[in-house]
Parts: sequence; structure tokens; C-alpha cells
Amino acid sequence: MKKFHLIILTVFPVFFFSQSIKGLKIPDSLKNKSYKYINDAYNKVFQVDNDKAELLANYILLKGKKENNRDILFDGYYNIARVKNLKNENGHPFADSLISASKNVNNYDYPAKSYILKGILFNNEGKYKEALDEYTVAINLNKAENKEQFYYVSKLIAILKTATEEYEEALPLFIKYYNYEKDKVKNTNLDAKNYISSIFSLANIYTKCKDYKKSIRFADLGLAECKKYNDYSNYNYLLMIKGISLFYLKDFSSSYVILSNIEKGLINSKDYINLGILYYYLGKIKYENHKEEEAVEYFKKADSISFNFNGFEAIKRDGYEILIDFYKKKGDLKNQLKYIDNLMYSDSIIAVNRKNLSKEILKKYDTPLLMKEKLNIIDKLNHQNIWLIVSLLFITLLFIFIIRKNRKKIKEYEKQAKILLEKPVIVPAPVFIEEIKPESNTAPSASIERKEKTTKNDLSTNSKFKILIDKIEEFEKTNSFLAKNITLDSLSKEFDTNRDYLSKLVNELKGKNFSQYLNELRINYIVEELKSNEKIRKHTIAAIANDIGYNNAESFTNAFKKITGTLPSYYIKALN
Repeated sequence: MKKFHLIILTVFPVFFFSQSIKGLKIPDSLKNKSYKYINDAYNKVFQVDNDKAELLANYILLKGKKENNRDILFDGYYNIARVKNLKNENGHPFADSLISASKNVNNYDYPAKSYILKGILFNNEGKYKEALDEYTVAINLNKAENKEQFYYVSKLIAILKTATEEYEEALPLFIKYYNYEKDKVKNTNLDAKNYISSIFSLANIYTKCKDYKKSIRFADLGLAECKKYNDYSNYNYLLMIKGISLFYLKDFSSSYVILSNIEKGLINSKDYINLGILYYYLGKIKYENHKEEEAVEYFKKADSISFNFNGFEAIKRDGYEILIDFYKKKGDLKNQLKYIDNLMYSDSIIAVNRKNLSKEILKKYDTPLLMKEKLNIIDKLNHQNIWLIVSLLFITLLFIFIIRKNRKKIKEYEKQAKILLEKPVIVPAPVFIEEIKPESNTAPSASIERKEKTTKNDLSTNSKFKILIDKIEEFEKTNSFLAKNITLDSLSKEFDTNRDYLSKLVNELKGKNFSQYLNELRINYIVEELKSNEKIRKHTIAAIANDIGYNNAESFTNAFKKITGTLPSYYIKALN
């Protein structure tokens, strides 16, 4: 295999580009090779040399198209999308093509696998909500017999929980996935890639849980299994986890040796996101060893990668704090301002993409302090503070406007409360059908005439009409409207009638809909009750609302304001 790849690199260097290659032709050395041979070659170099992996993935896609083989075609799209995403390039067009091609397929893997791929791309971009949406679709499409896919999605959700710092919830999911893969590799002849990946996941989560000794134990297990199964796709990442755990155990010397040795591998595989994290930890080791100048160089590399490859991780935050302090001590205002700006931008990206990820990180340079320090530096550099003055002036004017508006509202509420003292709202007397007269002498249309006649006849000729009016009067006299959860449906059942008839009757008798009628009864009652009973005035608004049938203070206050023009608190104040 090594000789084969050397020949490919030597004879066909033109093929090794970061983009998918239009018009790619399969070289003679691969034309007669089986799909399994090419796919195995891809798996060997994936995460080790991603340029080679992309080339082989393109061969797989082309082979699938030429042979009109749907399964090979799907694998081609899948492999290209994964490798592009790992190289921080756009893999979504290939994932979307896979979703489109597999949407009408109903087999063991698809279409669920295509949505898993889409979720992985979103996850690696820090778009965790979008990733979870795709995983949810995949779970719903997953076949009951496909345990492999089910456990894999569980692992991916555990990765999401890791990103949102729910480590204790993620750990059991990773353990289940590891146990499943361990049993599978023992009982089958399948390759061990997923098994080794499950070991890496456990080593990583134990680091997050700060169980560094256990993390190192699993990292060492994974490194041994890489050699045993001749699969090195996770080798550098296991070394990285071990180096990071040694750093937290304060074995800085061993940590630096391990982390330094994997730098070249991450560059070769073009995994710049993890390379940025690597530089951060190398900087931290130097900083802990009081080699500030060397530490700063590593933090600057990490910063450069963040901006070039959009790799902003909360873990690297204090690297910016060290850079800001370093240049502050040197009196280098320009660099100090630069890294304040970079830190603020990094925080904004993390806040948008990772929401809860940075909530528990100790922030020496939190946003308000950063803003203040930034303004001070700009003032020293430019000797101008005009924008600050304009901002303060704008805020002052805004406060004045808000205060004046509130005062106007308060005066109106107080005025309406005094009016209410003198002239309380009274429920309008029933308006019987015989009293309703047309507003003008203009003859109504035939349709309106028929409608009014029908309404009148319906109400007046019904034998239950008088009984129902008596029930409504009794409902008002006994203050039954103060009961909670009264609805048109519940009252119509109590009155032994139907809701449409009761609604029509309330409209005709009261000139309003049922909701308005009920609110007026309650508000008029409490207006009089507050006036005559000093004890009730001492109750809270929420308690008063509850006493007269409202579920919360807000709905009571809104109804009171709509009917009286003031708020209950201002009316009580006026009464007192």
C-alpha cells in the first residue's frame, strides 16, 4: 500500500488538490482494482493524509457513476463530504446530493445515513442545533435491526452533549458505544476503525470530566489497538488526548514532547482546527514554565488559525487574555487593541454557534470590561472621544424620553382612577329583543330582514327562552361569575343549553360577546368591592385576581385597564 501511494503521488500529482476534481479520470493502476480495495485505501489514509483520502473518495464516486452502482455512488458522496469537512472545506453540496439521491431508498443504511452525514458536518462547524435536528431525522428513519446505526447516532448525540458541557450525561452514552464496538470487533471480522474511534471518544470525555488518569489509560489502550489492527486514523488524536491529560497532571515535559510530535501529522492531514488547539496547549506549557515570549508565539499561531479557518473554541479563550496582558505590560497599545478585538469577535462567534458552551468559563476579560478597555486604548491612540460622548448623549436622551412617556402614562392612570371613584362602571341592563330598533328609516335589505326575523323568532319562540334569562339573572345576582375557568362551553352545560344558543342570547341581551360580558361582570364587581372593603385593598394584585376568577395577575390587569382606563394599583392608591 505504501509503495502504491508513492507511485500515485509521483505519477499523478495533478490530482491532489483540495477541491473535488472536475473531469477526474481513474488512473490505470486503479482501473482494475475492486471497490473494496479503493475503499480500504481511503480508510487507511482518512485523518492521516486527507488530500489522498479526497482523491480516493473521488475515484469511488466516479466508479459508482460509471458502473451505475448506487451503493458505491452513495459511499463516494459520503466519503468526499467527510474529508472536505475535516479539511475545513464545504462538504454540504455532497451531503445534499446524497440526501437527494437516497431519499426514495429504503434499505438497511439509507436514507438515515445521509442525514447522519449532514448532522456531522453541522457539528464540526459548531452548529449544534442544526446537527441535532439532522440526527433526530436519522433516528426516526433508522431501521430497528440496524443497531450499528443506532449506537452511532447515540455517540454523535454524546458529542453534542460534550460540546454543550453536559459531560456527565455524555459519558454513559460513550461507554455504551465503546462496549458495543468492543463486542462487535471480537465477534466479527470487520475492521476496527469504529472500535478505536470509540476508545478515543472515551479518552476525550474523561479529559472533559477531569479524570485525567483514566483518560490516559484509554488513550494508551487506543494507541496499542491502532498498532494491533494496523489502523492509524485516530493515532495522532489519541496522542493529543494523552498530551493534554499530562498537561493537566502538570507533567509539562512529557506533555510537550508528545504534543510537539503530532504537529506535523495535523498539518499533513490539514486538520487546522485541532492544530489551533494544539498550539494553544503548547503555549500553555511554555507559559507554565515561565517562558512567556515562546508562549506568546504559540498563542499567536492559534489566533491566526482561528481567523483563517473559522476555528473559534472556548477552551482557547485565556490564550487571548495572556496575549492582552503581555502587550499591556509592554505598552504596545496597537497589539493590545488587536487581541482585545480578536477576543471579542471570538466570544461573539462562540455565543452564536455554541450558546451554552462558554457559560461556565471564568472570564477575566468579560465583554463590559473589554469594551471599557477598548475605549480607553482608542482614546490614547486617537486623542478623540467624540463617539463616546455621542453615545452617552443618545442614551441620556433615550432615558429622558422613556421617563417622560412613563410620566404621561402615570398621569393618565391617576386621572382615570379619580373618575372611577366618582362614577364606577355599571353593567348595562339587559336589552330585550323587542326594544331593538333600526338606527335609520332606511328599509333593510331582504336578506337582513330575514336574518333579524329568524334571530328574533329563534329566541322568542323557544320554550326555554324565559328559563335561560332567569338563569343568567341568577348567575349575575349570586356572583357565580367569580368562579375560575368559566367558559362559554362550561356555562352552556350548566344552563342545559348549547353554546351557540347561549352565545347568541348574550349577544342579543348584552350587546357584546361572552368574553367581554364576563370580564365586565368581574371588573365591575371588584371596582365596587374595593371601594367598600378596605381589607381587600391590602391584598396583592395576584390575590385579588385569583379571588375574582382570573388565572393570573396579568390577565386581570389587562381586563381592568381595558374596561376602566386605569390599572388596579392606581385605583387602590386613589381609594386609599
